[in-house]
Amino acid sequence: MTLPSSYQHDLYLRVASGNECAFRELFELYVPRLQAMITRITGSATVADDLVQEAFLKIWVARDQMTNLHNPGAWIMKIGFYQALNFQRRQKLHQQVIREVHYNHEEKLHGITGNETIDFQQLLHLVNKAVQSLPEKQKQIYRMSREQGLTISEIAAEMNLAVSTVKNLLVMALKSIRETLQQSGHLGWLIAFFHLL
Repeated sequence: MTLPSSYQHDLYLRVASGNECAFRELFELYVPRLQAMITRITGSATVADDLVQEAFLKIWVARDQMTNLHNPGAWIMKIGFYQALNFQRRQKLHQQVIREVHYNHEEKLHGITGNETIDFQQLLHLVNKAVQSLPEKQKQIYRMSREQGLTISEIAAEMNLAVSTVKNLLVMALKSIRETLQQSGHLGWLIAFFHLL
């Protein structure tokens, strides 16, 4: 389904103003494209269905941005792309944690204490707690970098900050999260987790 560019421009404006009918039209227009792209990245049509829904939730929440975008269509596809990328990143982390759990379990079987064994959900809870306690700008930069997959330059442009400032704030955020995990006493998990952050 291809619409004239003038009609698409009007559609984006109506969505930006909060028009739900226009949003449903936008949904129907972009779902096939997003599903195809996300399925290619994740290898799962079922996962793609869920991620498309999440992507459109993000689009609706940030719909007012459309009036300032040169190419709203590319922005929509980018949101879908990062949803897929973040899913892959979470899967990678999950697999790493599962391997670490198995390793610690094997150590315990061989008479080595498994003091560093930690449930995956507990690990994520610790990280989320650490992120929530960050100063607002550090938190925002961390989420844009690690959850949205934006580069330092993209974050700097979006937040109207110097690249060096974004780098410094991200380093400070990661240091703070690292210290929180260290204080929890799970140093082995710190190593396993942080090379994925």
